[in-house]
Amino acid sequence: MMLKPKFLLDENLNRLAKWLRMLGYDAAVYKSINIHNKIRLVNRERRIYLTRDKTLAKKKEKFTMVLIKSEKHLEQLKEILDYISYNEEFVFTRCIDCNRILYDISKGKIKELIPPFVLENHSHFKVCRKCGKVFWMGTHYQEMKKELKNILTI
Repeated sequence: MMLKPKFLLDENLNRLAKWLRMLGYDAAVYKSINIHNKIRLVNRERRIYLTRDKTLAKKKEKFTMVLIKSEKHLEQLKEILDYISYNEEFVFTRCIDCNRILYDISKGKIKELIPPFVLENHSHFKVCRKCGKVFWMGTHYQEMKKELKNILTI
């Protein structure tokens, strides 16, 4: 099985990072670190650096980088189609906010954290052990999934 690529994104690509995480990709965004440390991280962690900074293309240092041209996140996804794909097995496996792996959690453990309507209409929940956010496959999830399938499948 081929390893999934990992990404490091500039802060101005946060929305793209969320969509990559929705697909199950490790998409890190480190705030307030300089470019030299980012390049070091990219090389050490074998990540692909996604940026909109045109001056980085001129850097002498060796690192894997993709220059993102579009300002729209769905167009940005299309720009990296060579690196990503839609795989049902990985969709909805990472926290879209903090990039950590999500874990299944029983309804009983989170019933105080979610709206009664959601509790009544859903049975499968996931939680992020870092930020505590609870996820379920509601309408927002279904819409994002449909959008991803449209972009990433032929």
